[in-house]
Amino acid sequence: MHPSPISPAIALVAALVLAQALVPAADGPASAPDAEALSRFALGHEGDPALGRSLFFDESRAACSRCHKAGGEGGEVGPDLSDVGAKLDRPYLVESVLEPSRQIVEGYRASLVATADGRVLSGLVRAGEDGSLVIVDSEARVTTVPADQVEQRSDSDLSQMPDDLAASLSPEEFAGLISYLGTLRTSEQPTPGGGIKGPASLPPGFVRETFAEGLTGVTALAVAPDGRVFVCEQVGRLRVVKDGALLPEPFATLEVDDHWERGLIGVAVDPDFDRNGFVYTVSVAASPYPHHQVTRFTAEGDRAAPGSAVVLFEGDDQRTLGGKVPAGHQGGAIHFGPDGMLYVALGEQTAESPAQRLDSLLGKILRLDPDGSIPADNPFLDRTEGKYRAIWAIGCRNVFTFAFQPETGLMLLNDVGGEAEEINVGRPGADYGWPVIEHGPTDRPEIAGPIHWYPTASICGGAFCPASPVPGGFPAEYRGKYFFMDFVKGWIRALDPDDPRRPVPARTFALGLARPVDLAFSPDGSLYVLLRDAWVRDSKFEPGTGSLHRIRYVGPSPPPRPDVGR
Repeated sequence: MHPSPISPAIALVAALVLAQALVPAADGPASAPDAEALSRFALGHEGDPALGRSLFFDESRAACSRCHKAGGEGGEVGPDLSDVGAKLDRPYLVESVLEPSRQIVEGYRASLVATADGRVLSGLVRAGEDGSLVIVDSEARVTTVPADQVEQRSDSDLSQMPDDLAASLSPEEFAGLISYLGTLRTSEQPTPGGGIKGPASLPPGFVRETFAEGLTGVTALAVAPDGRVFVCEQVGRLRVVKDGALLPEPFATLEVDDHWERGLIGVAVDPDFDRNGFVYTVSVAASPYPHHQVTRFTAEGDRAAPGSAVVLFEGDDQRTLGGKVPAGHQGGAIHFGPDGMLYVALGEQTAESPAQRLDSLLGKILRLDPDGSIPADNPFLDRTEGKYRAIWAIGCRNVFTFAFQPETGLMLLNDVGGEAEEINVGRPGADYGWPVIEHGPTDRPEIAGPIHWYPTASICGGAFCPASPVPGGFPAEYRGKYFFMDFVKGWIRALDPDDPRRPVPARTFALGLARPVDLAFSPDGSLYVLLRDAWVRDSKFEPGTGSLHRIRYVGPSPPPRPDVGR
């Protein structure tokens, strides 16, 4: 007798159970003593990057190039590592090699696919034509499974990268490999931990000043009319920088879930702040479950008045909405629009599908009255109920920042992409397409396509330079331009919103920023830049590594550059 065939679904579950059994514990790799010794050595010795490079491309040794590109060479199974030295500090590089399943870059999470003929395939999955799945395994082998042959698919918590990669390397070789990875950055990249580079990274006539250091996990900033800068620390503290100094006592402290990308993640100052003293925040509250929360405080000097905190709006229970990394893609930006309403951007916490649903706040732009009530002219009122009537636009992946142009009311959204970073025009009722389409241009009329995009990195920080002259402000060529940054690339660019689709649609304004997250123009015309110097908040997170900088124009106007913003 022949045994009964095992269904693909059961085979998939069995494969997942077996895979999880083979995963090292979260607090360390399988060969803990050896890995710990390698880690200690690599963190205490510089290593030879030339040796590391030879190992990276040696097919018989580390063979990293089989799956990863570096400087245009190598495979395409895993992430391109050409900029990895700019994104990750040395401790994170060590962890990424020794514990590859600990932090998996989104878009490179392996999946297990059960087929109708009983196979279980593992690898990175991309959508093919007619709904088929294209699976690339760790050996770079490609398998296409027709849509009608896909029985079940499940994401894995395992990295495609082997967790014993360093087992055959000596401490000197491992340190060399880490050293080589640390050198991988383009000419636009900063030295990790180095903050803003020297004057060569700014246009002629501009200078930078360090305003505050020792900040922890900074995420967002807002400038008050009186020049005070409110800075969000992910751990829940709202700090104040006044007269060039970080005040020792926080303006307010919120109880937050601060794991990964959760925490205190947005701040706005009321347009009538001089009269009412209102300051608004977006955070992820921990109790009774992780959920977004909009809170209003009333300033009393440099502190929030005791008992002034009012919760205006509460989001969904994040435990119920899934996601490959549920604490990821939190969004959090909050700003007042020209209509006097509060706009809030929420990410889709890597769950994708809620971005299109009208019974979820994830992956949305929300619009609220300043008291937290819902405006009577929001676009989805006839299709939603309760708090979901706050939805103003859908289909966002992770709008980490956005900004309004004061003179025109133009709203531009920075959406961190899976395959492309986007700048979109904010419009009521718009659908920005995620996850129906990947980020980037589209010819589908029902999707609001971007006005500017570039290959995936991590777009952040958005602000319009004042269009009118400000004493001590930026020269005329920058006025009215949209300034935005990239967390991975470490630059600031200036985009002309009236002409964003030119072949070179943005001009680089500043280079060499160590992990920038937000920026804002102040009433005196200078530009504040917030540097995080950390990726996410996890067990390797180091407090006190964030900083606030100011960029000012002090020199004579340089000759006009006709390509600025193009």
